[in-house]
Amino acid sequence: MIHTDKLYTGLTWDLYKEHVKKFSHAAVKGMPTEHEMKETLASLVDGSTVKVLSQEKVGMVVTFHWLDTFPALDVCEVTDVKTFLSQRYGGGKFKLNLYHGINFLSTKNWETEGPPKWKTMIRVPEET
Repeated sequence: MIHTDKLYTGLTWDLYKEHVKKFSHAAVKGMPTEHEMKETLASLVDGSTVKVLSQEKVGMVVTFHWLDTFPALDVCEVTDVKTFLSQRYGGGKFKLNLYHGINFLSTKNWETEGPPKWKTMIRVPEET
């Protein structure tokens, strides 16, 4: 169990709340309390990751390029996501996905200004 409130102030918490609002059973059972959400996130965070993707539109086709994957604990304290993205990847449209293991939980989009440094950082998934 995580013993810090920092888990509940930044990027990982925002993505987890998106999951609860949009993809969980909250529509049927109602929203869980903040305490319940914090307990659940604390139990999931060790096995969770945040994947950073960039969006590129070519003609009518939108492609998402994989840039990075972080353990969710490594980005839980990021409170200024736009600055985090622009410093690392430059300008562009970005999608951050939260996963628990191989299970997709949620996504959130951001847009930053500046030159697109990410174009030289695209990763190729390993074949299995």
